[in-house]
Amino acid sequence: MRAAAYKSIFLVAIMIVLSQSPILGNSSGEFSVEPHHYSAGDWYEYDGYGLSLANSLANSYSVENASEFVGWSKNFDEPLLLEVVERGTCDFGEWAGSCMRSTATHSLNITLEWVTNSTPYDDDKMVLNITTTIQHEEPIATTAWNRERRTIAIEAWFLGDGESNIAETESTTIQTTHSSSERPKEMMVGDTWQSTLEVTKEDTLRQRLNRGMWNDTSSSISQTREIIFTVEEESTVHTAKHDWQTLRLREQAVGEDNYSLAYLSEYGWPVRTEEYEGGVVVMTTVLTDFSSAQYDGPKVTTIEESPALSALVTGIICLCAAILVARRSPANCA
Repeated sequence: MRAAAYKSIFLVAIMIVLSQSPILGNSSGEFSVEPHHYSAGDWYEYDGYGLSLANSLANSYSVENASEFVGWSKNFDEPLLLEVVERGTCDFGEWAGSCMRSTATHSLNITLEWVTNSTPYDDDKMVLNITTTIQHEEPIATTAWNRERRTIAIEAWFLGDGESNIAETESTTIQTTHSSSERPKEMMVGDTWQSTLEVTKEDTLRQRLNRGMWNDTSSSISQTREIIFTVEEESTVHTAKHDWQTLRLREQAVGEDNYSLAYLSEYGWPVRTEEYEGGVVVMTTVLTDFSSAQYDGPKVTTIEESPALSALVTGIICLCAAILVARRSPANCA
């Protein structure tokens, strides 16, 4: 396997993994959404992230070499699992005190295939294993601050020059975010507010071939973005076992065409989330299982929904928003 050929193909995967994302969301105006009151032990599973990631990879390779890239097949795609872990103490930014910790994890394994004899790979196939881990901290008394540690590990297996090879990349981002305004205590149709987000990120990128020595690089960046939130309308979201009445919340940065939608249930978590680029949906996440101390219905269900607010909004949106912010910061992939 030639190093140059590997680098051009494998780095595409890194860029795409760092560019997936969703976020938050008029009628009678009687339906309202309050912040989600989460408890240690709550957990939520979502489908959609892995499929969106795999499709993005396939689309990218197809655009670069449509005549030689055949496509992809899924070996396994574990649900995105968000767990509210514990209540503890944290100290970052200007906050020191009680906070809630949550963890989101996801694992995807796919095989990419090219036309026979068109690559340096002996069988013209590469197996990618991509794992994502998000550790999130959010203060109990304020929504103005939050911090997350996001680690994305990519392993690639292939045969080149008659030998089995493995290439590894591990990207870790520690991100601290301060918002100029708190989230509303209650949301209703027609509500809108604007917030300035100050984001500080520390990035570390590690790479190695065939279990050799790691090659580490690091960088840091600070940026400010103006975000407009708009509660657009009430909407009924039909799922396999439940019809949810929701509020649709749009999040969009000033001066940007891309935006995110979340359909929020009365409990505060989104029943569905969508991410749009250039008016085209690029990611949809759906809640398939959950257990919440706040929900008085069945604790385990199989319904087509999506991430949740507060610990969940900052969990999913951190998987998503964090990735969204990374997409707009080329330094993170340098």
